[in-house]
Amino acid sequence: MGKMLRGFLGVFLIGMCLVPGTVLAETTSEVAALKAQIDALSRKIEAMDSKMMTMEKPAPGAQTTYIPPTPEAKGGFLRAMEDIHMGGYVETQFQNKVGAPRGNGNTGRSLTDKAADTFSMNAAQLWFEKLANPEGGAGFRIDMMMGSDVPYYFNNMNGTTAPAAFAFEQAYVQYIAPLGFWSDSKILPHTVDIKAGRMITLAGNEVIVGYQNWNISRSVSFGYAIPFTHTGVRATYSLFNDYLTVYQGINNGWDNDIDNNSYKTFENAFSFSPLKDVKWMTATYFGPENNNASGGKRFLATNVLSWNASKKLSFAGEFDIGNQPRVDTAMDDVFHTAQWFDYAAYARYQITDKLAAAYRFEYFDDSRRYRNWTGAGNAGAARDLANTLTLEYKPYENMIARAEYRIDYANAGDGHVFNGTDNQNTLGGQLTYLF
Repeated sequence: MGKMLRGFLGVFLIGMCLVPGTVLAETTSEVAALKAQIDALSRKIEAMDSKMMTMEKPAPGAQTTYIPPTPEAKGGFLRAMEDIHMGGYVETQFQNKVGAPRGNGNTGRSLTDKAADTFSMNAAQLWFEKLANPEGGAGFRIDMMMGSDVPYYFNNMNGTTAPAAFAFEQAYVQYIAPLGFWSDSKILPHTVDIKAGRMITLAGNEVIVGYQNWNISRSVSFGYAIPFTHTGVRATYSLFNDYLTVYQGINNGWDNDIDNNSYKTFENAFSFSPLKDVKWMTATYFGPENNNASGGKRFLATNVLSWNASKKLSFAGEFDIGNQPRVDTAMDDVFHTAQWFDYAAYARYQITDKLAAAYRFEYFDDSRRYRNWTGAGNAGAARDLANTLTLEYKPYENMIARAEYRIDYANAGDGHVFNGTDNQNTLGGQLTYLF
């Protein structure tokens, strides 16, 4: 019995010694397998990070947002580029007259109309933006533009009228100042956004950047009734819990980088939403715009109403009225007061995710032919009326293809505007790539 017991205990002890070795071996094998899986997953994550670095760009047309810096971040160029947004677009176009001899060309009621039967590279734009901290901080915005559209918008920059091939559409410094003493107020502003430099105008519904409009061509009103840019200082702040946004500024005038007289132009505007999905914007400009003359101050009032009726259907309307004293369009030393006004109605329907249609009706009245007269013959018109239909297709998120048919009617008061007729039909196509 003693021998049997001793034998049993021996076997038991041997088993006790073998089992931990087996468990340890199994555990070591599992740890090795787990480590291999972790290594493989790490490599996949690194590969995905590398791919995302090349894909992380703001969606076309998307609003950029402020990115606060990390507390431990260091200085240097790479650190400076981390919170700077960048983008741009390239726009090319073809246009032609319909039902008229090719040699007649386009007299073009839209400001940027080119010759008939021609391709054009309208614009290539690159922009950089560093948004200021909305609670208080500094930033900047630069929009650089090249292409055949540049001379139409920026000929009067830098105190010259020489055709421009390159221009800064915008270039300003931004500073958001916190107003801590009103931080608890539900009426007064908590911050004021100050911009100094060159900025796009607050007037009108349409903008210089083509793809942000609903049509290929610009309205007559955009080309002749309102300014494009201003160089000066603009302050923006909100009232009544952000219900009302107020803009106030002082600048060199209409499209003048260098002031052409000894007086400034004042800018005042406000916007609000009286109803859900409805926005109202009104702006006024007042100041002299004549070269080397501070008298005869020009006044402009512009109003834009927009309404997103549904997820697919949107409307917009614009009304502008301007006044300029001491006008001598006939160059006979007889001065008049010129007045112009316009209204435009817009509609856009998103047919599918990729296909949309837009329509614009516009009327522009310039009885003195002051704003759209080129100084030769019957080039100016007393009244313009136009209907424009545009189809838009987005084969990819960053590409926009458009086709447009436009009908213009113009009355010069003493003859025909469009080379022997008072109307012109125009057909156009456009491709835009956004990045």
